[in-house]
Amino acid sequence: MTQTSDKWHLDASTFQEPLVKLAEVLAQKLKREAAKKLEPTPGFVAVDLHVLMRQLMYTYNCLFYLNADETRKNDLGWRMQYSIATLPLVRNMIDCFYNITSILEDPRANGPWFRKSGYRKVLEAVSEDEARYAGRPEWDEWITKMRDGMDFQIRQIGLVKADVLASPPWPTLGKYVSDKKPGGVTTPHQDFLKTFFRGRWREYSAMAHGGFEGLLMAGMFYIQDSAPHEDREKITDVHDRVFSSHVGRAALILLCTITELQAYFRFDDDGARINERIHKMWSALMVVPEVKEVFDARYEKLMKDRGINP
Repeated sequence: MTQTSDKWHLDASTFQEPLVKLAEVLAQKLKREAAKKLEPTPGFVAVDLHVLMRQLMYTYNCLFYLNADETRKNDLGWRMQYSIATLPLVRNMIDCFYNITSILEDPRANGPWFRKSGYRKVLEAVSEDEARYAGRPEWDEWITKMRDGMDFQIRQIGLVKADVLASPPWPTLGKYVSDKKPGGVTTPHQDFLKTFFRGRWREYSAMAHGGFEGLLMAGMFYIQDSAPHEDREKITDVHDRVFSSHVGRAALILLCTITELQAYFRFDDDGARINERIHKMWSALMVVPEVKEVFDARYEKLMKDRGINP
């Protein structure tokens, strides 16, 4: 993958599979060891971290699958526009990264808050449907099943429904980074997350919400058939260069998450060479400008401070 305008070359073979295999090691560590390390935090917090990690991994794999040479050459239904349509998934990865790191800021408080907020939203949605559709047998049956199911889940993990309904909403990423603490200050965590609202990172939110600024980047790919015939092949060439940048950023988000989890939990290697592999992935991706920026801003110091040595 090459972006000639910035004169950097990214060799996907150096990180694509090694990175997701390393992510799976962390996912399994979360599943098997995190709950004990988080005690007395409720066990479901480790479960949520595990699921969020898996969501990141499968999103990352989806981006590569849709753009693999085998898919592009052998699937007659493949369209360049499909890969462009998946780019907002990078924003989804950023949101997962935000949720994981926010939980790790204070697992005992934020872990249950994350869960309670989700349950509350589901219960409120069911109540809204009941207010609108009550009295229709098919809706009454569905509403009862949903409410009973949520009630059972809440009790099963040791939460109280009244506490769930009183829980404040889990903030969106945008709200979180903009909310000031007492004294009008922001935390280092908030300041770091603001990175993903600057520069080219802004594109993902714009594309996800269908904003015109998002169309400025992606629009030409969706209307390639309306371009002059002599320009259509140029758009295809641009796609290959553009997508390399987005794949590099998706890999960065996954690597940031892996590094944050290892920095917090300090999982034993058990022969998995977690710390060594983290360093190898940073080295493989360092040619991407955004990777170096984020590494210099946070991860070089974090890894030294937390003993993540090569």
